[in-house]
Amino acid sequence: MKTKIPSEEHIARLVESFSKHINTYDKHAQLQKSMAERLASLLPETLPDCVLEIGCGTGIFTRHLLALGARNLILNDLVPGMIDHFTATTKVSIPITVVPGNAENIKFPRVRLATANAVFQWFQNPALALENIGASLDPGGVLAFSVFGPKTLGEFRKIGNLESPNPLYDFKEWEGFLRRAGLELVESQSEIRKTFFPDALSMVRNLRQIGAAPLRMVNPGELRRLTRDYDAAFGSSQGVYSTWELYFYSARKI
Repeated sequence: MKTKIPSEEHIARLVESFSKHINTYDKHAQLQKSMAERLASLLPETLPDCVLEIGCGTGIFTRHLLALGARNLILNDLVPGMIDHFTATTKVSIPITVVPGNAENIKFPRVRLATANAVFQWFQNPALALENIGASLDPGGVLAFSVFGPKTLGEFRKIGNLESPNPLYDFKEWEGFLRRAGLELVESQSEIRKTFFPDALSMVRNLRQIGAAPLRMVNPGELRRLTRDYDAAFGSSQGVYSTWELYFYSARKI
């Protein structure tokens, strides 16, 4: 079963899914929190005066920026309610500018550092998106981000014969997107991570609680079959695992 969603419908469903799970996102986004910690290590030792964060969500990575001494923040997210949740639950004493909307086509203010944690896999056209984001960087400015690679949830997609909502690009392809955007690679890292759950249904529920399964790709009957087959193929007495391929990049504008 192959699924292709038109761009407008894809964006609308992303907004719908993440909006529904704003209050549960932080509790269940353990992998994203771990990625944020690793991404923080790629940031410049001293942050510039103003930092742009793309897809800030409920503030998982934003809190790292605050802890590292950010003095001005420009926060973007596709889902305005995500930013509202962050500002309502986090004490912030520095100026914040909110720029809601799809980062693929927003003209952002000029900055010397742009960041994004576990966001770019949602882009419809990542090459053009990076060109757009790169245009907001001053010469010598840095883009630091994390993103998922094509092995992510490979077991789930294999069992269900499902495509990812967006194509997942490999390590070298992201490096090519950076070069096309006029950015010189400073540092890159890759990692395979496995997360464990009591069973496949628990795994699917976790994905839904962070809005990461936004497309209604299967009906309830198909979902029961999929989770049953997943347990049979990948389960043990201890539970099941899912694979995640994680990429981390830091690049400088030439």
